[in-house]
Parts: sequence; structure tokens; C-alpha cells
Amino acid sequence: MVAAVMPMLLASTLALALAAPTGGAGEGGRGLSVVRRDPRQPVLGVAASLRLGVLIGNGAAVIQPPLGFGFGLDVRYHALAIGGARLGLGFHAGHDRFADRRTFTVAGEDGEPVAVVRPVLLNHTDMSLGPSLQIPLRVLFLELGGGGGLAVSSLRRAVSAAPREDEQTVGYDPLIRGEAALAIPIVRDQGLRIGAAVHKIFSRKRIELAPAETPTAVFDLILDVSIAYQAWF
Repeated sequence: MVAAVMPMLLASTLALALAAPTGGAGEGGRGLSVVRRDPRQPVLGVAASLRLGVLIGNGAAVIQPPLGFGFGLDVRYHALAIGGARLGLGFHAGHDRFADRRTFTVAGEDGEPVAVVRPVLLNHTDMSLGPSLQIPLRVLFLELGGGGGLAVSSLRRAVSAAPREDEQTVGYDPLIRGEAALAIPIVRDQGLRIGAAVHKIFSRKRIELAPAETPTAVFDLILDVSIAYQAWF
């Protein structure tokens, strides 16, 4: 549902930008009080994002191509002035889903070989909390952040044509997260946020991808590239 709503939110933001009053000058005419705010004044930012996930760790061994999709929610409160920047705290929660398929050949009713396609599904849900730095760059913000939290991961992998033989693995593991993003006010203290984040999951779960191979931790390393609807308060 979130994935369906986000494109409408992004389109609404752009529509507001086009419909903004033109009588004022610069940021004032578009209602962008956040870009004129003194660094000593706090800023609360909330963003709902669509994410493109990339498996850059061992998870790529089970999903090809190692690409997925998801969504996220960010809440950041910057209140401590450091020079012209603001230091604060950021909370992030999100979900990524990666899918692949495997083909097995079985004998049909007439004895002829029949191809059976079965799914491979890898899911990650992440929650993290940590410091966040907001650097004003005239008409936009550079935001850098990181933190630690929890990853809830699951893998359902077909190993034969029979669904009852599917391999299912679930992990509840600590993670660390680092992110960089550009937050772009457009109109009325609303806009877009474009960023990239890396999640490192410290999983003890090991999976045998093939017989006689060393078990592998497929809940590992993920890159997320995101675009979000952002509002400031």
C-alpha cells in the first residue's frame, strides 16, 4: 500500500511547486521558511521513501539479479547548532524484498519432462537509531547519518519442485547503518529527499547454498537508493 501511495505523494509535491504563488521572491514566495531558519532553531523532518535495494554482500549468491524494492520511513530532529550546521538524532525503519526463481524438471503424467518454476524470496526489515548531521547548502540540505538497530530477515528458498521441501530461514540480528542524502525543499516546507544507505547485518545464520560448500551468511550487506516525499516542521 505504501508503494502505491508514494508516487501520488511525489506527484502532489511537484504539483504544489508548480502551483506556488509567484508574487514573492525566492524562497519566501514559495513558503520555504525552513531554508531561512537560523541554525540555532531546531528542524524536524519526516520522510516517506521508495527504495531500490541492491544486495552487495553474500545475499547476491541466492538472488540474481541482486535487486529488490521496498519502502521506508525517516524521522530526524536536528536541534544542536554546530557552526552553520545542525546535529541531531535520526530514526529509520524500512523493508526490502528480493525475489528470484529456480526451475526444476520433473516427470509429467505422460512420462515427459516438465519444468516447474519455484520462487526464492529474501526479505529484510530494518530499524535503526543514531546521530544525524544536517548541513544547509543555500536552497537545500546535505544530511549525513548513521546508527545501530535490528534487522529481521527471512529467506524462503525452493530446493525441489515440492513446496513442502522449501528451505525457510529467519534471523533477528543487530545491524549498523550509514547514509548520505540531499533534502530539497520545493514549496511550503515540503519537497524531495534523495539518498543512499548501506546496511551491515551481523547474522549468525549460515545457509548451505550447495552440497559440500561452506555455509554462508546470506543476511549480510545491502545498499538502498531511495527517493522520498519530505516535510519539515
